[in-house]
Parts: sequence; structure tokens; C-alpha cells
Amino acid sequence: MRRLAPAASKESSHDRILDGAAEEFAAAGFAGARIDRIARRTKLNVRMIYYHFGSKRGVYRAVLQSIYETMATILEKLPPSAPNRTIEAFGLYVDLLTENPRFADVLVRELLDGAKHLKALWKERPELFRQIHYHARELIEQGIAAGEIKPIDPAMTVLSVTSIICFLTAARHSHALFLDPKRSQPGAWKQHLQTMLLDGIRAR
Repeated sequence: MRRLAPAASKESSHDRILDGAAEEFAAAGFAGARIDRIARRTKLNVRMIYYHFGSKRGVYRAVLQSIYETMATILEKLPPSAPNRTIEAFGLYVDLLTENPRFADVLVRELLDGAKHLKALWKERPELFRQIHYHARELIEQGIAAGEIKPIDPAMTVLSVTSIICFLTAARHSHALFLDPKRSQPGAWKQHLQTMLLDGIRAR
């Protein structure tokens, strides 16, 4: 087997740790996660994890940062002059969590635990908060100005809509308790949310 060059090997192990750590934190939260389990998930040793991230807190912070950086990219994809940007952003957010459900798992656990790590991340990287939350609020404001949605509080709308989607994604394993299999599919409840939430706030 051909050995990776040092730079490639370092990049590969870093990404593997982030991926394995996301699984561990999604399953156990920050308090319950263990570095040795992350090592087993990634088939790397504990020392390699500490080499890249310094501590469990460092790994967790990197996972949160990675989630927010990925979320920022979906808003950057929207052309500034495109119509219905608010509606489009909603669909992209649902698709992102459907494709990466561990994001929702990690975020819901973090919020239920008081969001202290998220607060610390925003203090250290304030541009991430601006890229996500301020940008999303601006999309609501633009939708209001364009007459696409009703004049509602942008900050509360962003929090309400994203929280609903995030929780529904994190609770995906329980959907079958309440819905038949066909209606519990991501595409089905995405369409339902668009009807319930967006038609509920869209200007008549």
C-alpha cells in the first residue's frame, strides 16, 4: 500500500477525527463523549487526537465550527438578485440537515446543555455568527421588503424556523411513532414544513 505524504496524511487524520468526533458528540453530547471512543471510531490513537486538537474541548469546538462553516456556505450560494431567496434558503437548510443529520444531533444537545461552547465559539469567531444569523435575518428583511413574506420579526423568525427543522431532524428516529413510513421520509416533511411555515408567513 502506498504511504501518504506527510501533509496529506495530516489532513486525512484531521478530517477523520472531525468525522468520528461528530458521531461521538452526536451520540453522547459533550459531557458524555470520550476521546478513546473517538479514537476507536477513527482507528487513530488518542495521541493523534490530542496532537491535532489539544483536548476534548478543542475537538468539540472544531466540530461546532465545522458545522457553522458548512452552514455558511449554503447562504453564500444564493445569488443576491435571485427572487424568493428567503424561500430558497429554507429549502437549502432542510436539505443540509437531511444530508448531515449529525449536525442537528450535535446542535440540539449543545442548546439543551446551555450552549456555552457555542457562545465561546461565537466570541472567538464572531464572523460565523454574522455569516449565519445576521445573514439569515437579512434574507427575512429582504423578503419582507420584496413583499414575499409578511412583516414579522426577522430574528424570532430565524430562530423559530431553524429550531423546528433542527429538532425534527434530531428526532428523526422517533418519526415512525407518529407517522406512517411514507410520511416520515425527509422529503415528505420538508414539503409539509414549507406549506405550514412558509405559507403561514408568506404575504397573501
